[in-house]
Amino acid sequence: MNASIKTNSFYLTLSPFPIALMVLFLGRYSLTITSLSSEDFFVLLNIRAPRIILCMMAGVALSVAGASLQSCLRNPLVAPYILGQSQGAAFGAALAMLFLPNCMYLIPASALVFSFIAVGLACSLARVRGEFSTVTTVLSGVIVAGVFTALLSIIKLASDPYRLSGIVFWMMGGFHKSCWDDILMALPGLVIGFSILYLMRYRLNVLSMGSNDAKLLGVNINRDRLIVIALSTLMCSSIIAVTGIIAWIGLIVPHMARSLIGPDNKYLIPASAGLGASLLLITDTLCRTLTTYDIPVSIITTLVAAPYFIYLLRKVAGGWN
Repeated sequence: MNASIKTNSFYLTLSPFPIALMVLFLGRYSLTITSLSSEDFFVLLNIRAPRIILCMMAGVALSVAGASLQSCLRNPLVAPYILGQSQGAAFGAALAMLFLPNCMYLIPASALVFSFIAVGLACSLARVRGEFSTVTTVLSGVIVAGVFTALLSIIKLASDPYRLSGIVFWMMGGFHKSCWDDILMALPGLVIGFSILYLMRYRLNVLSMGSNDAKLLGVNINRDRLIVIALSTLMCSSIIAVTGIIAWIGLIVPHMARSLIGPDNKYLIPASAGLGASLLLITDTLCRTLTTYDIPVSIITTLVAAPYFIYLLRKVAGGWN
């Protein structure tokens, strides 16, 4: 059994790389590996490569954050957006589009800042008598998310049609504007967050056992939960700031990985990273090849993930490990 888990985890972790090589040559602009012109090299290096790399980074960040939060808070419905990260980022991006000068760095920076503000507010509200509970943390996130959604609606009402269309399209998420600058902006947060969360994989296993067992094993629950939430926010916010909101990946991929290799975070975190990157690569390839224009990626992820989640709910029948 253990050998099978290791094998499945290994293949899932490496799965994005062969997929990336295949989709590199797929698209409306035809490319063949045997005869590449200077224009072909430009498309590969400046359009396809950054898009594919950013897509893989997004899949890793959202999936690992979802797996970590689900283990940390012992809740199968927890996802990166549950603590208000996505809603805060959307409000920050919309605010920058409406009031700040047109600059490629201001919108991501504003989205990143407000994403952290939203999660910080949620964590502050969740702290009751010096402790965090799973229920209060999730409920606080829902409250904060609702507040930022309302604020975002006010921004939409105040926007002219041109800016409003930009806000709506940004909220649907996508990789059509991917460039090397986006990768450089998102990479530090992803590397820091993923590295520390992987080092905490055994603590995540202990946290997933429940508060009483974790305390008996000497774990500082409040501190470790805050660290996991902060690192998950750092990873997701860094990605969302440059791609917009990408739905469902952080919720559904950890469940898929867990069903294949089990709940041990030693294998779950790298497997979730590989599976999330692979799924998002395939989804984005469909988005840019099915029609003559780019379909926002969240549309496809929702259409694919929602039926799977319905199947999952019926399969587990309310139980989750």
